[in-house]
Amino acid sequence: MKPLVPTLTPLLAPLLALSLGTPARAGDEAADAPAAKAAPDTTEVVVSARRRPEKVEDVPAPVSLLRGNELEARKMYQVQDLQQALPNLTAQFMHARQSSLAVRGIGNNVANEGLEGSVAIYLDNVFLGRPGQAVFDLLDVEQIDLLRGPQGTLFGKNATAGVLNISTRAPSFEPQARAEIALGQRRFHQLQAMRSGPMSDTLAYRISAYQTHDNGWLHNLIDGRDLDEINRKGVRGQLLFKPGSDVNVRIIAEHHEEDSSTGTLVPYNYGPLNRGPGSNTPLGTPGSNATTYARWATGLGASQVIVDPYRYEVSLDGPQHAGARQNAVSGELNANVGTHKLTSITAWRDWHFSPSNDIDGTNLKGFLNGYFDATESQFSEEIRLSSPAGGSHDYVAGLFYLSQAVASDNAYMFGPAAPALTLNPANTTLAGHGQADTRSFAAFGQDNIHLAHRIDLSVGLRATHEDKSGQVQQAAAVPAIATTNPFLKAWDSGLLQSTNDSTAYLLSLSAHPSNAMLLYLSRSSAEKSGGFNVNSVASVGSMLGVDAIRLGPERARNTELGIKTLWWDGRVAIDANVFDTKVVGYQANTTQRINDAYINVISNVGDLSSRGIELDMHATPGPGWTVNANGALTDARFDSGSAPTPYETFTATGVNASSGYGKGSISIAGKRVNGAPRQIANASVQYRWQRKGASFNYLVAALAWRSDSYADINNSIYSHLPAYALANFTVGLKRPLGDSRVDVSLWVKNMFDKRYFLGLAPINNAYYGAAGEPRTVGVSARYEF
Repeated sequence: MKPLVPTLTPLLAPLLALSLGTPARAGDEAADAPAAKAAPDTTEVVVSARRRPEKVEDVPAPVSLLRGNELEARKMYQVQDLQQALPNLTAQFMHARQSSLAVRGIGNNVANEGLEGSVAIYLDNVFLGRPGQAVFDLLDVEQIDLLRGPQGTLFGKNATAGVLNISTRAPSFEPQARAEIALGQRRFHQLQAMRSGPMSDTLAYRISAYQTHDNGWLHNLIDGRDLDEINRKGVRGQLLFKPGSDVNVRIIAEHHEEDSSTGTLVPYNYGPLNRGPGSNTPLGTPGSNATTYARWATGLGASQVIVDPYRYEVSLDGPQHAGARQNAVSGELNANVGTHKLTSITAWRDWHFSPSNDIDGTNLKGFLNGYFDATESQFSEEIRLSSPAGGSHDYVAGLFYLSQAVASDNAYMFGPAAPALTLNPANTTLAGHGQADTRSFAAFGQDNIHLAHRIDLSVGLRATHEDKSGQVQQAAAVPAIATTNPFLKAWDSGLLQSTNDSTAYLLSLSAHPSNAMLLYLSRSSAEKSGGFNVNSVASVGSMLGVDAIRLGPERARNTELGIKTLWWDGRVAIDANVFDTKVVGYQANTTQRINDAYINVISNVGDLSSRGIELDMHATPGPGWTVNANGALTDARFDSGSAPTPYETFTATGVNASSGYGKGSISIAGKRVNGAPRQIANASVQYRWQRKGASFNYLVAALAWRSDSYADINNSIYSHLPAYALANFTVGLKRPLGDSRVDVSLWVKNMFDKRYFLGLAPINNAYYGAAGEPRTVGVSARYEF
């Protein structure tokens, strides 16, 4: 049996030992310090959405943010938790490879190494080339900003749906130290430690580390194991060099690793199967019940096949593992050059994901193991020049370069039950290799022209040139099989190359009718280039040829009308906006059935429109009170395009061999965009009240609700995800302890134990779901000194 609290790993032990040195109050938590209670309660916050510090209420764009102390108070430590607090954000998470973010319903796609995200993720001003690089504990975070709508005239990498910008806390010249432990159900424990301070008058450091474990919340009926286990740890070290007021250099090095069983999927819904007992022919006679994958597997001898996904159970006899490693080094230079500010950000990152999965969902020896071993390495350089504020106009101009190499090594291993269970050959292995390289160059800039008193015109422009290459090499089945099926034969795409030149723009007119109101109207565009499907096993290219693995660009145009207001002497901020986004050539990941094999396909599935209204409110109605609320009403639908035929077309009263999932296609015009709830609403209330002396209590209550959605682009009824709401609650006590401070809290996440799913994947005429975290009760203790 694993101990409840393990001995500190070598990663954490030296840091904790260092942290027990000279005590000092943690200045980075000044917002939580008892002395802060006397400060005026206002909603004023500062963001750098336009690459210069500004009050968020002065930025003519929909920007929402979360500060680090809010994340900590609400016990949010994963990127997929952010959809419970930020407006119109949806996070699909299965494991570090199969994760994605969508804004306004745009971008919710499962993983493919040849597919970029529609939502760009930045960490300390560095673009993350794969969404999985953000799958680590949100450690020592200063602030998270969400920019909605096309972005490109102020950020290094283009983004068609939005930007999630994560900023961590920088080194401090005031000594700071913190150690924290959290314990909860399922033997959950999380250890964190941080220390920061001066090394000299011009050099400061900061080092942070964490280790997190959760036994997991899926029960395997076959062997009694708990799955969806989390085992993560990481460390981030920083140096800040400030030789004078005109220049500073920040260097960050970090390492994160994971050895988990996240990505274990629950059978969510079974569609009709296109074969009957003992044959590969269509099912039955009119009026009979169609066989499902579950019935078929049970008839073949599978035991305890899952039929109720909300029990959070699986029935697997194969390995379940998701391992990830990443390293990163970045350096940011900020220097005053005359009256201008020069910023240079140089960064290198690598990421390696290595899984093992029992994909057939049963205890039969069918699909013994499947893995998509993925690696990514990137180098980026961004240079920006900012003019001084206060003149007739102020501008930012920049250059960006990205070099990225992605590789995907895939393998499927089939056992003796494979022919009957999955229509694949028995006792064979299929393997292959895919790779893609990208070179991206961009020049971008934005000028804010002050036309008249309180009236501004913002003009932005971006030019991007990208060179991409890709290659897929599929090995023949081992042992060799005499067949004409291209799925089982060797195939090589040869070296494929593409070049893409694109532009993006922004036009925004804003006005301040008063100090407490901002009105804006904007028009913007963005484009992300195409690429290649580099999944090397079951590549559609081996079936349909080289052109089938090419992907065209995705283009977005957006119109925005918004208002930002302050009320009650700045204690209440209410922002509202309406948007109309048009995406041409939307890139999506689907699964099609070709020659009785399920093939992963990325393609430009069609055009879509996303229209709606968003509301974001922050208030400090009285001493100790903080209220946040946001919501969105979104109608995201396809205007044109096609998708694989859904399961429900394959019925007992009209069965034919050409129907069934992936056998043919349907028009998706008018259908809802997958992963796009119509309504999203989040709210939180925090109250702090004084106790004795400098001690105080605090309470945080939060509710997150989202309406139903579909997980597949064809809106199959079997991929329907119902609406759900999550309630979280924290109550705690902070009190001084000499020159130090202690914070103890009791918390519960998903208070009402709602069972929900963060995404679905179609496999074997069924949908398999990533189960969300059930109710978790825990306690945390933090020592700041």
